[in-house]
Amino acid sequence: MVFSQLEIAHQINTLFDECVNLECDSVGDLRVVRGTVNANSAVIVGFDFCLAGGSIGALESNQLRIAIKSAEATNLPLIMILNTGGVRVPERAKSLGAFRFAFRDLLDAKVRGLQVVSLVTQQCYGGGSMLAAVSDRVLVNLHSQISMSGPRLIQALSHLIGANNVTPEQARLVLSGESRVGTSNRFQLVEDEADDYRRGLVRLLSSSENIRPSIYESLVDLERRFDLKGVVRSVPFSGAEKIHPLIDRSKFGSENSWSGRASFFAQDTQSDASTAVYALVTNFFADAESIYDLVKTINALPDSTSNINIFIDCPSHSPSLSDETLLLSEYLVTLALGLRLKHLSGVNVHILVIGSSGGGIFAALSAAASRMSVLPTGSVQVLPRAALNAMRRPDEGVITTEQLLESKVVDDMIEDFSSVLS
Repeated sequence: MVFSQLEIAHQINTLFDECVNLECDSVGDLRVVRGTVNANSAVIVGFDFCLAGGSIGALESNQLRIAIKSAEATNLPLIMILNTGGVRVPERAKSLGAFRFAFRDLLDAKVRGLQVVSLVTQQCYGGGSMLAAVSDRVLVNLHSQISMSGPRLIQALSHLIGANNVTPEQARLVLSGESRVGTSNRFQLVEDEADDYRRGLVRLLSSSENIRPSIYESLVDLERRFDLKGVVRSVPFSGAEKIHPLIDRSKFGSENSWSGRASFFAQDTQSDASTAVYALVTNFFADAESIYDLVKTINALPDSTSNINIFIDCPSHSPSLSDETLLLSEYLVTLALGLRLKHLSGVNVHILVIGSSGGGIFAALSAAASRMSVLPTGSVQVLPRAALNAMRRPDEGVITTEQLLESKVVDDMIEDFSSVLS
């Protein structure tokens, strides 16, 4: 039986016994049930790719939050069957705001010790890839596809980052379950059969494996991948010019990351001993290198740090096949977990959008933030204009500040941020 070709209801009924629907205060496209497999009870969330590409809108994010809370309340593992295109683009601000808090709930639950296992049978893109990257383990088959950007977007946007033309075969190979298993020990390969997925699931649940987030161990693994995958690190950029029209370059040190696609800057002299200030600014995208350097620097902060301010003008995560070779979602999730751990330890994490933002980098930062702000000139979109054009959705990118505030995509608007950058 080819498991990936089954409808989601059939997949759930094949894997689990005694399934009972969980009550949700909203009806979305996810299947949320409680079931058992070999006497192991669990809360199960199923994504149906036949319904809007399995995308995650406001209702689906609410269903996911209910599943997370139910799993924690009953001390049961959370199992996600991820076949999703990511955050639902047509819902715009509503989907962004709702996913922000669902993803935050999952990060916090993982920190508190929730066991999370995911299965990917066909495709898992965007925000779905970030859900997988929070999981303890992910079961995949040879042909599963996991990435922040789908193969069509990677192909369509490769020219924006000066990359060589990407063929469909190249993209599918890099994003495949077979490739992911060779990159991250989070992924485990099974045959595309119901019995094999079930055996793999039983094995994981029986071991009660629960991996508490370790940022240091994650950073060691993420750095190792640059050499393992032949991705050459850039020479740090140390120019003296302004890094952004709104930010004085002289306030920032020279130990910066510059990859040609994204630049990360750390403030040279802190406003006081307790405040650290960073900027992630680029005309292009946040790549694995800049994300890695940011979380590494934040992780090294002294215990005396009580405030972290991050300015962002970066339209989205990188659609580069090179970054996906490294498994970009795990870099983004390490950043989100690193910042969230700082918040939970009492550090005030303030993210301020000073230009444009969206995609995975916004999802990671907004979920982790203690406070998410935007300037009147700032903007947030589900995906950047180039990506929307490639998806033939050119009119679905503009979101007003009022919509951002109403949907809680951001917490407030700041008229003058000079006090934030002391």
